[in-house]
Amino acid sequence: MFFDRLMWICVCLAGGVTGRAQLDVPPLEVESDWYVTWGYNRSAYTTSTVHMWGTGPTGQAFDVTLHDVTAKDMPERFQAKVYFHPGLFTIPQFNARFGKRIQERWIVSAGWDHMKYKLEKQWMQVNGFAAAGDFIDEVVEGAELAWEGDSVYWGQGFNFEHSDGMNFVRFSLEHEHVLWAPRGREFSLRMFEAAGVGIVVCSTDFRWAGERYKNPQHISGLGLSVNAGFRANVHRRFFIQTTAQFGAVTLPWIRVQGPTNAGATQEIGFAEAAFALGYRIGASRRPN
Repeated sequence: MFFDRLMWICVCLAGGVTGRAQLDVPPLEVESDWYVTWGYNRSAYTTSTVHMWGTGPTGQAFDVTLHDVTAKDMPERFQAKVYFHPGLFTIPQFNARFGKRIQERWIVSAGWDHMKYKLEKQWMQVNGFAAAGDFIDEVVEGAELAWEGDSVYWGQGFNFEHSDGMNFVRFSLEHEHVLWAPRGREFSLRMFEAAGVGIVVCSTDFRWAGERYKNPQHISGLGLSVNAGFRANVHRRFFIQTTAQFGAVTLPWIRVQGPTNAGATQEIGFAEAAFALGYRIGASRRPN
């Protein structure tokens, strides 16, 4: 249900980008040179193939590939003690960004999309091998299980999630234009489109056969995205922003058992809907 709604929002915004018509609006003051935004997001993910390798609790190696797995985001339910606490407000899935206007309609920006990703409990096709003792009690020591497209349940005792963030540190070029600006008023409605690239920093919580590894943040890959949204200027300084974003990340350097020979790789497509509050910094000026 959420994914359907998210896709509908994104399609509407994308349609606005491709089919927009410039309205006859009066000239506005060019907003301040800089802006900052803070907000929260919900994300949906494509299926992914995860290749992981390491050492299980029995001391034997495993090397498995999980095919076409599904995942979900991990939104924090609204609690004032979390969202308004100076030490906890970064726990939810948030977006932070700052930008600088380089021309009247062009902005360069940098920011941090703090998304979260969790493999769901599910049946999946698996290739690879692992110690039989990691799955079955009372087996001959050293016995091994091997799979060739077999169906295996990813459930109790196993977990794979980027729960302290699948953090997309993104640099973007934005184009902004006026949709509506009543004469003599500070209110205006603008639309923007952007394309960005960046690095992905993951903190992966991994559990294999009941043994848990909580890995610190680590550069895990690269990403790119396109997005579009609206900015409603409610004051010369303040604005409200909504954004829809499509992107993909490739993660060849995921840590699952710390800085060892263990690791994982995957590629993920995502769609994100975000809401943010913004503030403009610097002196306003008239366009040339």
